[in-house]
Amino acid sequence: MSNNKIKSINITGIRGVREGLNLSPDKKSLLIYGDNGTGKSSITDALEWFYNDSIEHLTGEEVGGKGKNALRNVFLNPSDEAKIEIQYSNKLLDNEKSINNLLKTFNSNSSKEFASYFSQSQSENLILRYRDLVQFIIATKGDKLKHLQNIIGFSQVQELRSLLKLVGGRIARGIKAGGYSNKRSAQQAILLESLGQNITSSKQFFETALKVIAPLKLEKEIKSFKDVKTALKSIETNEETKVVEQIAFHNKIADTLTDLEIEINNIHSLYKDYYKSYIALRKDADKIGKLQLLALLSEGLKVLKKDIVKDDFCPLCQQEKDKLKLTQELNQRVEDLKEIKAEQDRLNEECEELTKLLRNNYTVISGLLKEKHLAEKENEATKKKIEQIQNTIKVIGEDLKKDIFSTNPLKEFSLVKIDDKEIKGLISNAKVKSKALADSIKGNIKLQIHTKLSRALDAYTAHKKLEREEDVLTKQQITFEALYTDFIKRQEEALEGFLTMFSDEINSYYVEMNPNEKVEDIQLVPIKDKNDELSGITIEYTFYNERQTPPVALLSESHINCLGLAFFLASVKAFNKENDFFVLDDVISSFDSTHRTRFIRLLINKFSDYQIILLTHEKDFFDIASSEAKRNNWLITSLSWTAEKGTTFETPLVDLRTKIEGKFKAKNIDGLGNDIRRYAERQLKQIAFNIEAGLTFRFNDRNEERMMNELLSSVQSRVNKQSPADLKTKNNIDSILASPILIGNKTSHDNTFKENINDLDVFWEDVKKLIKTFYCSDDKCKSFVAMKNFDNVKNKIRCNCGTVNYDWKK
Repeated sequence: MSNNKIKSINITGIRGVREGLNLSPDKKSLLIYGDNGTGKSSITDALEWFYNDSIEHLTGEEVGGKGKNALRNVFLNPSDEAKIEIQYSNKLLDNEKSINNLLKTFNSNSSKEFASYFSQSQSENLILRYRDLVQFIIATKGDKLKHLQNIIGFSQVQELRSLLKLVGGRIARGIKAGGYSNKRSAQQAILLESLGQNITSSKQFFETALKVIAPLKLEKEIKSFKDVKTALKSIETNEETKVVEQIAFHNKIADTLTDLEIEINNIHSLYKDYYKSYIALRKDADKIGKLQLLALLSEGLKVLKKDIVKDDFCPLCQQEKDKLKLTQELNQRVEDLKEIKAEQDRLNEECEELTKLLRNNYTVISGLLKEKHLAEKENEATKKKIEQIQNTIKVIGEDLKKDIFSTNPLKEFSLVKIDDKEIKGLISNAKVKSKALADSIKGNIKLQIHTKLSRALDAYTAHKKLEREEDVLTKQQITFEALYTDFIKRQEEALEGFLTMFSDEINSYYVEMNPNEKVEDIQLVPIKDKNDELSGITIEYTFYNERQTPPVALLSESHINCLGLAFFLASVKAFNKENDFFVLDDVISSFDSTHRTRFIRLLINKFSDYQIILLTHEKDFFDIASSEAKRNNWLITSLSWTAEKGTTFETPLVDLRTKIEGKFKAKNIDGLGNDIRRYAERQLKQIAFNIEAGLTFRFNDRNEERMMNELLSSVQSRVNKQSPADLKTKNNIDSILASPILIGNKTSHDNTFKENINDLDVFWEDVKKLIKTFYCSDDKCKSFVAMKNFDNVKNKIRCNCGTVNYDWKK
């Protein structure tokens, strides 16, 4: 841990805070009560803006500007700056961030230390609001993976994985579309025709070339391609150039169209695949229609997640709906549509690949059509046929531009099929003409040798070029496939290890808030798609001995919120490296009293090393939490709001015990007896809970109304049975039960009994003595004696540190 905590926060002119609002926790945790509308969330907004430069719930289109347009207090003078100043335990990080009426922001600290701290802090989990609680729980499997990858730094890793897969796939398709094997065979056929044998190496080519020119007795050595070209040059004559050009022209037509003939197979194959996918997706009208809703549903989901809609109704249909369930439904629908979108993306990728192949061949044919001999009258028919082939390729390319929603769908294969018979005919005709020209110079040995050798040289050069290209692509493909395989293995191992550790932490926090319930062994589990590749993360748990997922199906909102809190707290411990503090803003609204008590204890017991700023508008929770927080040296305060001053702190501090002691000091007995009873009841609930005193089950609303004498009797019964010779003799329960104030509940019900300050003082001393019997006030312990600390060897129950202990029967 970094031990970086907050010493003070000063806020002026931000949201509901008009005048200076000063918090000086001095590294201690802080409990703040604020009724709705008192500006409690203004503190959270200011902190969020300080770290993120935006306020998420204000980023809707109506506000805009990352929420900055709504940041300044509406009563602030234009010349005044709104600002938040934070002083830390590390003074080097102290900073004041301000924003003027032009919405320009300024930071007072421009040091490298602060810049580094600020950058790192932006990725930490510092603030949790109620609306954020269930976002991870109900997020789609893909969003869960993305969210988790972001906070554990896997985003770039995932991007690299996607890139490796994408590049590897493109190379493989490039090799297939290139038709390298067929094209090399075509060049070998030319070599066989020219030289009378296949050629597999340069050495063999040179040896064969030497044999070919032997009749000319040139007395030249052929040991390189330069030697071949020199030999060809030596036998060229001006008067034979025209014939040579004509032969080369017809050979070029034959060779180019032979390559095209090979490409046609790929074009036809890719077109058939694309047409099949296109029609399949197009036939499912529902899918297409739903796909058009993706943007709308995503926007609706964004509105819900940003809590722009405050009440439980659908922002799209305006009907009353549970927001939690609605968000879950939208998440699922968006995820389904994203799968359809993925199908469309694959279709687009097929289209792009086919378009690229068509474009390449169109370019090659365009080059062929520039041959000057095609302009001659005797080649007019040939030119028209080649132009027709080129036009067919163009038509196919234009047809591919039709999208899936086009009213005029993609043409069937038979309607766009390139006429390969026409191409074969052109190739055959070119070869015939080339042969005729060659035959016409049969008597000219020198020219025949030149023709054969020059064509063989071109064919061998093309063959070697194809071989090199395929070799490079194949090596790249093998490399990327190996990298991808190794990457997947390492990523999955790392993720699995992390998820196990992280899940254990989440499970422990959840169980601490929900002991003895049937939800067990909560795990974050990676899930794979149909191609066995990591596609997301889901949450599994055991419910009545059966594995279940997802959580919303069986868990109540309160339990889902427990799960969200457990995830956030585990995230704090796992990922926050710069800061040892975090803010919880109204995160227990859906909790009953039992969960509220367990939650505040979880914070105090498991996060005692952290500085916690806990805000609530729930008075009951504030009273429960303030008792625990006070014992553990938290600062406690409350907020109020007036039109003149905006948000201000109330003074003095308002935890119940302080309130009681303040009334004694002022000799104010108004409601004092009832305050003592309320305080005593809360402490007795904790005593009863820790020694497992048996209480008749009632629903939570009735449990809230348990009376003090009922709790006292239950604790006394448990103590008398388990510790008759020790704790029984030390507690003063009998004395309190005999108190006329308690028995008659005089101060909170109509009664003729009139208490005075002395009666209440005796009652208060009895309550404090009772609590002291069960509670260790040592600063490092601050806990009740509890069954969880039962010593099996010594047969004692004790507080956490063991200072307070009593004999206890098994």
